[in-house]
Amino acid sequence: MASPYEQQQEEGDDDMAAERELADDAMWKVIQKNTFTRWTNENLKLAKVSVDDLDKDLSDGLKLIALIEVLSGKKFQKYNKRPNFRTMKLENVTMALKFLEDDEGIKIVNIDSSDIVDHKLKLILGLIWTLILHYSISMPVWEDEEGRPQKQDHTPKQRLLGWIQGKLPDRPVGNFTTDWNDGRAIGALVDGVAPGLCPDWESWNPRNNIENATEAMNAAEQWLDVPQLIQPAEMCNPNVDELSMMTYLSQFPSAKLKSGAPLRPKTNPARVRAFGPGLQPTGNSVGAPARFTVETFSAGRGDLEIVVINPNGVQETCEKVFNKDRNLTYSCHYTPTMEGQYTITIKFAGQDIPKSPFVVGVKGMAGDPSKVTASGPGLEKTGVIVKQKTHFEVHTKNAGMGVVDVVILDPHGHKDTTRPLVTKKSDDLWLVEYAAAGEGLHSVNVFFAGKSIPSSPFGVGVAPAVDPRKCYVTGRGVQANGIRVGDEAVFVVHTAGAGDGELKVEVVGPKAVQEKVRIKKLDATTYECVYEPKKTGEYLVNVTFGGGHVFKSPFVVEVGPTKPTKIRVYGPGLEEGYAHQLACFTVETNGETGALGFSIEGPSQAKITCDDNNDGSANVSYLPTEPGEYAIHVLCDEEDIHGSPWMANIKPASTDFDASKVTASGLGIGKEVMVNEPVEFIIDTSKAGRAPLKVTITDEDHKPVDVSVKDNKDGTHVCRYVPRKAVKHVVVATFGGVMIPNFPARVNVIEKTDPSKVKIGGPAFDGPVKANQPTSFTIDCSKAGSGDIGILMTDANGENVPLETTNLPNNAYKVAFTPEKVGPCTAHVYFADQEVPNSPLKFNVEPGAADASKVQVYGDGVKPTGVLASLPVSFTVDASKAGHGDLDVVIQDPEGNSIQPEVKKSGDGKYNVTYTPEGDGKYKIPVNYGGKPVPNSPFNVNAAPTGDASKVVFADNVKKAVPVGKVSVFKLDPSKAGDGRITCRVDSKADNDVDVEIIDNGDGTVDVAYTPKKPGQYDADIKFGGKTIPNGKFTQQAFNPEDLKRHLQNGGGPEDLISPERVRTVGSAPPGSKGAEEGGPYHPVEFRLPVGPIFSFVSAEITTPSKKKHRPKVVDNKDGTVAIHYSPSEVGLHYLNVTYNDVPIEGSPFQFYVDSIVPGRVTAYGPGLSHGICGKKCEFTIVTKEAGSGGGLALAVEGPSKADMNCLDNGDGTCSVSYVPTAPGEYAIKIMFDDKDITGSPFKAKISPGSDLQTAHVNPDGTGQVALKIAETDLSSLTANIRYPSGKEEPCSLKRLDNGQLGIGFEPKEVGEHLVSVFKHGQHIPNSPFKIYVGEKEIGNASRVRAYGKGLEGGVANELNEFYIDTKDAGYGGLSLSVEGPSKADIECNQESDGICRVRYKPTEPGNYIVNVKFADEHINGSPFMVKVGGQPAGQMSEKILRERNAPDVTHVGSECELSLKIPGINVKELEAVVISPSGASEPCEVSDLGNNEYSIKFVPKEIGVHTVSVKHKGIHIPGSPFQFTVGPITEGGSHKVRAHGPGLEKGEVHVPCYFSIYTREAGAGSLSIAMEGPSKAEIDFQDKKDGSCEVAYTCSEPGDYIITIRFNDQNIPDSPFKVYVAPSGGDRKRMDIRELQEHGCQLNKPAAFTVDMTGTKGKLDARVVAPSGAEDEAIVQEVDKDHCAIRFVPRENGIHKVFVRQNGVPIAGSPFQILVGKIDADPALVQASGDGLSKGRTGQLAKFLVKTTNAGSGALGVTVDGPSKVKLACHEVPEGYEFSYTPTAAGDYLISIKYGGNNHIPGSPFKAHIVGDSQEGKLWNEQSQVVVETVTKSTTTSVFSAAQLLHDADASKVRSEGSGLQKAYINKEATFTVDTSQAGHNMLLVGVMGPRIPCQEVSVRHVGGGRYTIIYRPEEVGNHLLVVKWGDKHIPGSPFHIVVV
Repeated sequence: MASPYEQQQEEGDDDMAAERELADDAMWKVIQKNTFTRWTNENLKLAKVSVDDLDKDLSDGLKLIALIEVLSGKKFQKYNKRPNFRTMKLENVTMALKFLEDDEGIKIVNIDSSDIVDHKLKLILGLIWTLILHYSISMPVWEDEEGRPQKQDHTPKQRLLGWIQGKLPDRPVGNFTTDWNDGRAIGALVDGVAPGLCPDWESWNPRNNIENATEAMNAAEQWLDVPQLIQPAEMCNPNVDELSMMTYLSQFPSAKLKSGAPLRPKTNPARVRAFGPGLQPTGNSVGAPARFTVETFSAGRGDLEIVVINPNGVQETCEKVFNKDRNLTYSCHYTPTMEGQYTITIKFAGQDIPKSPFVVGVKGMAGDPSKVTASGPGLEKTGVIVKQKTHFEVHTKNAGMGVVDVVILDPHGHKDTTRPLVTKKSDDLWLVEYAAAGEGLHSVNVFFAGKSIPSSPFGVGVAPAVDPRKCYVTGRGVQANGIRVGDEAVFVVHTAGAGDGELKVEVVGPKAVQEKVRIKKLDATTYECVYEPKKTGEYLVNVTFGGGHVFKSPFVVEVGPTKPTKIRVYGPGLEEGYAHQLACFTVETNGETGALGFSIEGPSQAKITCDDNNDGSANVSYLPTEPGEYAIHVLCDEEDIHGSPWMANIKPASTDFDASKVTASGLGIGKEVMVNEPVEFIIDTSKAGRAPLKVTITDEDHKPVDVSVKDNKDGTHVCRYVPRKAVKHVVVATFGGVMIPNFPARVNVIEKTDPSKVKIGGPAFDGPVKANQPTSFTIDCSKAGSGDIGILMTDANGENVPLETTNLPNNAYKVAFTPEKVGPCTAHVYFADQEVPNSPLKFNVEPGAADASKVQVYGDGVKPTGVLASLPVSFTVDASKAGHGDLDVVIQDPEGNSIQPEVKKSGDGKYNVTYTPEGDGKYKIPVNYGGKPVPNSPFNVNAAPTGDASKVVFADNVKKAVPVGKVSVFKLDPSKAGDGRITCRVDSKADNDVDVEIIDNGDGTVDVAYTPKKPGQYDADIKFGGKTIPNGKFTQQAFNPEDLKRHLQNGGGPEDLISPERVRTVGSAPPGSKGAEEGGPYHPVEFRLPVGPIFSFVSAEITTPSKKKHRPKVVDNKDGTVAIHYSPSEVGLHYLNVTYNDVPIEGSPFQFYVDSIVPGRVTAYGPGLSHGICGKKCEFTIVTKEAGSGGGLALAVEGPSKADMNCLDNGDGTCSVSYVPTAPGEYAIKIMFDDKDITGSPFKAKISPGSDLQTAHVNPDGTGQVALKIAETDLSSLTANIRYPSGKEEPCSLKRLDNGQLGIGFEPKEVGEHLVSVFKHGQHIPNSPFKIYVGEKEIGNASRVRAYGKGLEGGVANELNEFYIDTKDAGYGGLSLSVEGPSKADIECNQESDGICRVRYKPTEPGNYIVNVKFADEHINGSPFMVKVGGQPAGQMSEKILRERNAPDVTHVGSECELSLKIPGINVKELEAVVISPSGASEPCEVSDLGNNEYSIKFVPKEIGVHTVSVKHKGIHIPGSPFQFTVGPITEGGSHKVRAHGPGLEKGEVHVPCYFSIYTREAGAGSLSIAMEGPSKAEIDFQDKKDGSCEVAYTCSEPGDYIITIRFNDQNIPDSPFKVYVAPSGGDRKRMDIRELQEHGCQLNKPAAFTVDMTGTKGKLDARVVAPSGAEDEAIVQEVDKDHCAIRFVPRENGIHKVFVRQNGVPIAGSPFQILVGKIDADPALVQASGDGLSKGRTGQLAKFLVKTTNAGSGALGVTVDGPSKVKLACHEVPEGYEFSYTPTAAGDYLISIKYGGNNHIPGSPFKAHIVGDSQEGKLWNEQSQVVVETVTKSTTTSVFSAAQLLHDADASKVRSEGSGLQKAYINKEATFTVDTSQAGHNMLLVGVMGPRIPCQEVSVRHVGGGRYTIIYRPEEVGNHLLVVKWGDKHIPGSPFHIVVV
């Protein structure tokens, strides 16, 4: 379907679309929707339906079909008339669109049925415009076009505009928008269509445009039948929608003038009429007002002038009043002051009217009206009937001179609707006659001599003659559906109270054929009417009384064809019942198939309950709450069955009896009775009151069975009957016409049972039974009587075999089963609880055919993530459900060679497959079962190398020639090669099967052995960890022994192919000792390493090349570091392992190479060859003594950073070398002499981050931890803060890191140097402040994060679905994950490798889920991910209740208002409440204790508007406070106005009721739903307080996490859904106790701590803290001793903090705990929010609002914006509070929540802002943005001071500035710098940034305290910028700064 823009482009008018796209205002959208809605409703009037909301009301297709039927004049034959499901709605809409295209020839593009079903308004408006264009503009033939063809080249727009221009020769128009704004064009068009209807349009003032348009459009609607599809104000709007105007104006070409229209010429004074006593020649008296009327209706526009001249020629005053009535009359009067002849001149538009001037004779003084009397029926208060003539008389005897005048005002104050006839009968008697035109109270004013007579005016009530609206109709015959051809359609007309009138009934069928109606008068006011429809179709039933339609007449009845049915419906609930008592009936399908449905229509909603009896019948009950007639519809396949609907007369609730208290018992209503035997049952009515008892029994053929009922006179009755047929019987018992409980009773009448007559046979007995192949057998019980069967089948292992039993005709059963196990199978068959003959049945299950598709393969050996080469790996093949078959597994290495795996079979059909990938590369693993590949076969597995193959050496000689038949052995030493194993492959053309054996000798060496069986060449390939070792590929020649001997004697080459490296054994000696000539001594080794403050936690161990373990000497340096001393005793590579608190320290293990001191050999030693610290000098020594001068010494350092080396010749044959690494990591130190590496080169040195230096470099490792050099051990005495490069300072928390060191949790956000200050008792500790440098690459960048894996593409419920997140290249940032969908999904996140996280989530319900992945608080690429989860739902139990909430009664000023609250555990004396009126006045409320923890808050309002009720306990707002209470009508409602609060939304306990309250008063009327989901089904109790609030209690039977979802009108209320942990009762949970909980005295930014007593419990604790603003932070848990843990956190907000403590993932008793931080002086009730940004806005434009915190104290101000697009929420401090701004990018509704001082909304929050405009499409999910501001106390106190006094000491030269933002910035990124004015006196700081073309729009200057400012600016273009910083009017040093933006 084309959009309106696209449609116009098709019409060829591109300008219109461009104009609309560029419009600044979107008012056209609102106008368009309103206009299209009115157009739709105008057409739907014929269908007697309407739409309220276009985007929703067409979604089921019914009203769309009705609209198309009206427009096309054609009927749809078949469609879904009750589309309850989405598929039905789609079918309806698809049918409608297809009809438009195929039958009507309308082109439908860009829209399908789902767009309408899914409420896509833009496309729906496009569809409506297409209908308007076709049916209202293009298709009709207009009057002026009849007989001449339309121009084919004209668009519909041009055609309509051309027609209008033809009607407006004097008013040219060229468009459908601005030319109509002044209201005159529409007046001209109305007068052009109906000349004289708006003749004065030319004189209209354009400034009165809305008045002009209103007059013209009202005239068009009244006399031309042109409905106002657009409103006058909308037409006059400059942004009026063009399509809306075309829609409205398209009605005029077909408009016809009604008869009687008030056509007026242009101004014509000759048509003015003046009349009345004041213009009569005689009859007027001196001093008596002379009255007359001037009527100007037919004269057009003009001014009325009246001049009265007395006999002396002097002008006297004449008053005139315009009556604003239909005839445009003026009431005029003057009072003559003298006798004589008066002249009255009346002019209109400057000209005399007919008969003007009037000459009036005035005589003597006027008579006395007080002596005049009036009487007669026409003045009585009652008795006057509308349109019936009445009269009264006026007696003027002794009253003197005067004329009687009468004016009658109708109920609307109009005096021209009823005109009296006044006749003078004699000198003293006047007769007045009139007939009231309408009903209601009329005012009869009687004047004499111009003045009112006594008692005038008279109030006369005019009554209607007959009131047909008081009649009503009942009965089946007027129901919309259910009547069928041939039915007697009966209905009853009730006329009581409607007066005397004639009843007429007319029934009109299809083709306007009238049906005969029989009318029978039952009593004086009741009539029974019967008609019999003879054809299918729509019938119209017109019922009139006294000439007018009765209530709801005419009735539309759809008569269906005759349709017989087997369904039988019976029961008292079809005929009668009582309000508030269940009405019941029964439905029996009797084998008829079809979807059964029920609906009940009546005076009240009646909840329907249907209980399936599982025998083809169902018991149906409904609960009416109001008396009256109810229509009970019983539907089959959505059609009323024969007889439906039934009409039940529900009587008012009765207190005389209660049928629910009747009980019944006895065999006669049991499940089974025997045929032909008498049975009884007893009915007890003793507790149910007095009412008649009725019992009926029928058999299967619906024939009655005799039953006797004996009254025992004590309230009990004995009922006795004898069943004569062995069939089902139905017993119905009613009390007072109401079904009693447990009835109707279904009784099976049976014959005696005989299990011996049961026969069994079938396929399972005819042929072999195969495993995993379905088979069955049949059980025939037709001759065995009545009874139930029971079957138990077990396999060879004694396990149950699943069975599927199907009922067959004649009491037979089919039993199907699929055996899985081979072997004997046994089945026991029972009938009527007895084993049948030949039972148990025996089957021998033979192996079945293999089914490879049922094989599952899993395990490490087939994981796509890979395996490690040379290491054995396994996987499992599960064929337990695949039948019998052979398993074939082949391992193919990267070269295509096959590796024989080891396959072991377990007894349960599973196989364990083990193989060793010898080399690295991709392996292919085909797995076949039964000769066919299993799912996912072949498996591709990547083998990765491991260890260092280059470090493997040969430990013995390898012979080149070997003898045949003898073992050839290679000895290898892999001890230095790390993890991995030796593998070997030997290939030979002479021998295709060479077995290789690898033997571990236990001393670090490995033997590889093989035996050549034949002479020839043998090629060996020896690998370690998947890589070939040095010299690992070689060839041996195998000879026969004699040939080998001759080969060696003949000089067959050297004997050894490979020789091992030889190293002299050296001894250990201390430095300086002798023995160098023997290979020693060795240089001592020293390490200085940072660890932690607790020395006892340090452990060190050295592993020598020979795998020996040595313990070096460890010395505590008392500064957080240790010195490690070691005297080596071996040459080679050593490993130093250092742990702290059993955790390896950073860099461990350290490698160092030991060489012996041998003269003439170049050696190196020293700590710089093995380790170092970032930023510190690393040193080592090179010994070149006696090495000669023939070679040069070369040095190089390679690593993460450049490290310049400094080499100093000591002059004694040694050199001292140093280098300074600037980044952590592994460095390679290469030392060469004479162009050769010296022994041990290259050396590997591990450089650690500078935790023992004051300058450190952040190394983002995903932990968010930076270690600091702190020797303190007591965390509780330390505090810390961090200062960013921008100058911003904030507290940070110290924590114990995994390696035992102290550090901070840190997430870098700014580039540059950060300072961390650590204090003890307010003083810096040693080495404080610590410096941390953050580079550009370390700032978190979400765009560089990658997520992948199947878990982002699809998932399975109740299974772990996994994906991976790669953050290696993304810098440092927090990673946050969430999964949203139909159920909670537990998330696991594990670190797989450096920067790789594996994420697993497990949803419990299938459906669509949204996976959010954020890094550094930004969505990564692709996030949110839409994931469709399949599978089966979990065993989560859910419960849901639905309640309708009525709109509250309107509260008035002066009436008492009440708020009910349930608050457990408080004293009423500690509770206070205050109400604040709309004007700001504050008054205390009355607080009353109602008992049961319920309290009443009352106040009496004095103003209309929204009041704020604050309820506090001990000075702190209770949850939900402040409450909003509207006095007067509630203007804004919705789900966002609902509040829910109470302890039951935070925590609960099993089997204990948990309470919470819901406040819906301010939300208006709607549907409230409460759903709970969790481990058990919750029992929910709902209590309506009838004051706009309700109380909810729930009870759970199982502990665990529960989700409580509260929705209002299908939308979540604020904070919903709520997650609640329901704890178990009693047990270990009670043994945990919180001690030292700091409920008072915690200070802001100071560490808070408490301990947890865990005596008697085991498990890991974790804790988190939720601040008042909702911000969450992890708390530090530190073990104090085995029974106690300390929990620490640093509060950053004032107010109540919640501490959640869990053990083993389960909340401990009492969690969450509340802790008060600081003092609470923040009062959300005193905060005010205002501004357009809270209610409306436009996409792409800045929306603003102000939050005033004046006099509200200080606290955390949290603002959240939740809507279709994520917005950047900015906050600026202003004197009154804080100004917030945001720019939405998608249209829709945004919820703005404002909380103050904790989780308390301010008055009116959350606010709903409706954002309009052209934008990106809104998302399926909402985005949320939040800002939290820690406010300062603001007040309204104002001080007056002199500016000169403050500025006299200002000195700009003393201002200091620093920061990266003063030199360089990046486009569209925030740049920062700081300005310090603390030494510069008092003045104002002014900052501005100018770019190459435009100034920088966003510059933020914020005072952070102490004269320091943080400046943030965001440049928007590349190039040179000028940054100006002034202190007052003078530049600071360096200003202006020149900034380069890249």
